[in-house]
Amino acid sequence: MKAAMILNLNKKEAFTVAERAIDWFDKQGYDYLLEKRAAFQLSKQDKVADYEKMKAEADYVMIIGGDGTFLHTSHHFIGSELPLLGINVGRLGFLTDVETEELTKALAMISDGNFKVEKRMMLKTKHMRNHKVLESSYALNDYVINRAPDSQMLKIKLYINNELVNKFRGDGLIIATPTGSTAYSLSAGGPIINPRQIKAILITPICAHNLHLRPMVISNKEAIRIVVDSDGRSIKGCADGRQKNKLIPGDEIQLTGADQELSIIKLPDRTFYTILKEKMNLA
Repeated sequence: MKAAMILNLNKKEAFTVAERAIDWFDKQGYDYLLEKRAAFQLSKQDKVADYEKMKAEADYVMIIGGDGTFLHTSHHFIGSELPLLGINVGRLGFLTDVETEELTKALAMISDGNFKVEKRMMLKTKHMRNHKVLESSYALNDYVINRAPDSQMLKIKLYINNELVNKFRGDGLIIATPTGSTAYSLSAGGPIINPRQIKAILITPICAHNLHLRPMVISNKEAIRIVVDSDGRSIKGCADGRQKNKLIPGDEIQLTGADQELSIIKLPDRTFYTILKEKMNLA
């Protein structure tokens, strides 16, 4: 099994983990690839690979960092069959759920074929203005619409399958996947959904002024349309915390379950509920 490695270059521990992995690969006689900047810092220029070379030659990709690193990197592999393995050198680590002390155990299990590849659903989003697509994107975790702290209250209309469901007033709205149910949506009071078993879309309000408005869970086959109705400024939409769009009155955000998925490696001794118990400090 040939691995490709991508590191968070701002974390010293990521380089320590990468060096441990390289030592293990060398002892086992396995080849590997490294993202360009990491390869030069590790003096492994002969192992340099861009994303296209990784897709062509690697059997899986190790992402060494936190959930932010995983989210940012994952967008390069949407729709490919190349599975991703997250090694956690961050804090919470729901996406990068293999801890550093489990590194060699995880690598050995993968080399023995003792793992599963999960297909995670994603959101497909479109930013519309005057019936034209300004930008489209994918989201593994969520798409968030919110206002700046010093701006007026956000006002939007929420449609599902072209039917008006609610007129929303508040600080923002989160549209999340089950993978993203343990991220921002959870902090805003949304439910936890097992992404290994369920494909759905979560709609979670942020500080809603409509007291009757509560988080919703709908089918990933349904179509969401959000119309910005605010007069205020500083309203933004953001996919996975990385792609930000400035929204103005009359803009629409269209979302549905994407036709592309992301492949993630999961080890048999790391169930969703095991990880949930650890990360939520329920043990």
